[in-house]
Amino acid sequence: MAFAALVLAALLLTLYALAQSGAATGVAPEETAPEPSAAATAQTAAVPRIEILGDSYVGGSAEGGKGAANWTSLVGTRFNASETRVEINPVAQPNSGYIARGVTGLVFREAATQRLSAEADVVLVFGSRNDGRQSDAAMYEAARTLYTDLRTLAPKAEIIVVGPVWVDEFVPDFIAANNQAMARAAADTKVRYVDAVAEGWFTGTDGTLIGLDGVHPTDAGHVYLADKIYPLLAETVAGLAR
Repeated sequence: MAFAALVLAALLLTLYALAQSGAATGVAPEETAPEPSAAATAQTAAVPRIEILGDSYVGGSAEGGKGAANWTSLVGTRFNASETRVEINPVAQPNSGYIARGVTGLVFREAATQRLSAEADVVLVFGSRNDGRQSDAAMYEAARTLYTDLRTLAPKAEIIVVGPVWVDEFVPDFIAANNQAMARAAADTKVRYVDAVAEGWFTGTDGTLIGLDGVHPTDAGHVYLADKIYPLLAETVAGLAR
C-alpha cells in the first residue's frame, strides 16, 4: 500500500510538471507582454504638421532663402536638432497677400482653400507687405475672413499670424494701418497675432539682412527670421502635447 501511494504521488508530480511546462497541452504558458518603452511610444505618436502660408518672404527670392537657406528649412533643422519631429509645409504665393493677387493669381485665403491640409496641427500666416494701400474696412474684412476660414479648413490647428514686416524703422503709414486692421481681426477671431512692426523686426540691423532690391531677405535675413519664428513654433508644438 505504501509503495503504491508513493508511485501514485510520483505520477501526479510528473503530470503537474508537464502541465506547467505546456507539454501536456501543447500550448506554451502565457507570457506578459512587455510595456512599450517611452522611445517606442514617441515614435508611434503622430508627427505635428505645420502649414506656413505667405508670400516670397516664405518662398525665398533671388536675394536669398532658396532651398536649405530658407527660414522654413532652418526652422525644420532646429526642430530636428532638438529631437522634435515635425512636418513643415510652406504654401508660398509670391507678391500675394490678403487682397493682392500675386504671380499665382491667388490671395492667401484662396491658396489656403486649395492647398492647406485639413490635418494641420499648426498654421502660421506670414505677411504681407504686398497689399499696399487699402481701406481699413477692406483690410479688416479680408483678415477676419481668412482667420475664420482657417478654423474651418484646419479645425484642430493652432493658428499664429505674423503681421507684415518692414526693412527698417521707417514704416510707411499704409503698412502700419494694414497691420492694425489685421491685429484687430485677429483679436476678434481669437487668433494669436505677432506684431512684427511693433516688435521692430529688421529695425536697427546692419543692412546685410535685406538684399540689393531693398525688399527681400538675404540668406542671413532668413537666419534672422528663423531666430524670430522658431521659438513661436516650438512653444506652440510643445503645447500640443499638453
